[in-house]
Amino acid sequence: MNYKSNKLHNRKVYAKFININWMVISIIFLLFLLGCIVIYSASGGNFYPLVEKHVYKFIFSLIILFFLCCLNYEFFKSYSYYYYLLSIFFLVLLIFFGSESSGSNRWLNLGFFSLQPSEFAKVTLILAISKYYSDVTHLKNNSIIKLIIPMFLITVPFLIILNQPDLGTSILLLLNGISLIILSGVSVWFILFGLVIFLISVPVIWSLLFDYQKQRILTFLNPEGDPLGSGYHIAQSKIAIGSGGFTGKGYMKGSQSQLEFIPEIHTDFVFSVFSEEFGYLGALIIVILYLFLFIYGLMSCYKASNIYDKLTIFGLSMNFFLYFFINISMVIGLVPVVGVPLPIISYGGSSMLAVMISFGIIENINLNRRLN
Repeated sequence: MNYKSNKLHNRKVYAKFININWMVISIIFLLFLLGCIVIYSASGGNFYPLVEKHVYKFIFSLIILFFLCCLNYEFFKSYSYYYYLLSIFFLVLLIFFGSESSGSNRWLNLGFFSLQPSEFAKVTLILAISKYYSDVTHLKNNSIIKLIIPMFLITVPFLIILNQPDLGTSILLLLNGISLIILSGVSVWFILFGLVIFLISVPVIWSLLFDYQKQRILTFLNPEGDPLGSGYHIAQSKIAIGSGGFTGKGYMKGSQSQLEFIPEIHTDFVFSVFSEEFGYLGALIIVILYLFLFIYGLMSCYKASNIYDKLTIFGLSMNFFLYFFINISMVIGLVPVVGVPLPIISYGGSSMLAVMISFGIIENINLNRRLN
């Protein structure tokens, strides 16, 4: 009996593996290759250590993606609240044992690698909210209970992450959580009420921001106000992107990046480096690749068979969209600089792993729908 059960389980795992959407995997792999190319250039033509580490992180993340694709579907749905609580535990742990860098306490040093818990909190929040709305389908949309609990689930990690301080990640988490609440079908009056409360609380939120965060927002509103100070980096980023023209200056020939006028060229401003070297055409290719993955997520959401699947896929897809939308908008000056990496391309293990986990979950849900 055990032999037959194991054989049946192996067949299911094999069926899932061969039915994975390999086009999606190919796009992810192509983005990774582009990341290696631009990080190599940003490193001045050195493969070690950044490109090497980027490769290792991608391989590990890809293995996790395949592993999640082949897991039992109930592994995600049944334990969604526990994943959320685990992420909160790590965020709290960060307060006492986190490693401080550049004035922020965002990383847990686990010896052979560092972990940024806030990246995974965005994923587990989506699972928790999706699970909650799938459990309360009997409640009417105008029930206040449908709003209070999800807002509490959002507020706890939001405040902890904001206190690190990590304004960018906290804003992404908040926006994604609210988008799930709206998609769940709550009364429009709740949404309008929440908008009014937000507008009223803007002065309070402003008073809680750190000085450098306030300066980033002021620089965004008036970038010419301090061109040699707080507005210098975003000005250099714009120069790099604009000087790339249609086809770019050529690989490893970007003056702004090679002379290190652009800050954080391996992470937050990697899009500026790529645009300077490969121009508008190269930047357009990156945007198209990202939009392909986002549209795939939206189509998967549309085909989802239940509220949990629909909200989970939408939340994870929206989280991915916000990653690349905010990053690109940030480096071209459309939004304040908030420290959001470009997914898969930017150097950074936690953000890459969080994105790969997201697509692993989306693919698992799609496989469960197609094969059952």
